[in-house]
Amino acid sequence: MDAKTWMAAEPLAAATVLATEDVAATMDEQAFQACYRRTAGPLRAYVVRVMGSVAVADDMVQEAYLRLLRVERPPDDPAAQRALLIRIASNLMIDHWRRTRRERPDGTEPAEGMAPDPDLALRLDMARVFTALRPEQRQLVWLAYVEGASHKEIGAAIGVRESSVRVLLHRAKRKLAALLGEAGLARHRGPSGEK
Repeated sequence: MDAKTWMAAEPLAAATVLATEDVAATMDEQAFQACYRRTAGPLRAYVVRVMGSVAVADDMVQEAYLRLLRVERPPDDPAAQRALLIRIASNLMIDHWRRTRRERPDGTEPAEGMAPDPDLALRLDMARVFTALRPEQRQLVWLAYVEGASHKEIGAAIGVRESSVRVLLHRAKRKLAALLGEAGLARHRGPSGEK
């Protein structure tokens, strides 16, 4: 679903656009709408995959845009706007996880279902494996391999040093590989060890 279709289908998205009048906005409406068209789809996909819940993700995406509108001097550069939105969304996810951990003394994540994916069974299996990662690991993998963000950009988005991103991403990839192996989705090696 493209951003325009989603915006038409989601009253919260439309409310976000209309909120430019309610909030002391520093972006004009045209600049905001251009930013929204460029970033809404990828930002929503990122948050949905990391959080594993469409409803939670939609709330976070809406809040991310509201917070962008409250920035005193938002960047004019599209890449900088994208980076700022990812940073805002990442902070919202971290806050959500902290709240969840405080509310659940055992530290487990609440059960949240993935949105059904009409694609092939492999996509479903991959989605299940992806949700088996810890939320922080999903965040790293998504930013690195779906968004194509550099270690420096990921560090800025999640608030860690670039060198820490390398270590954390390596651990996330190792965990993902183990989960893929357990699910039978890893590439099989031939008798000589070749793929």
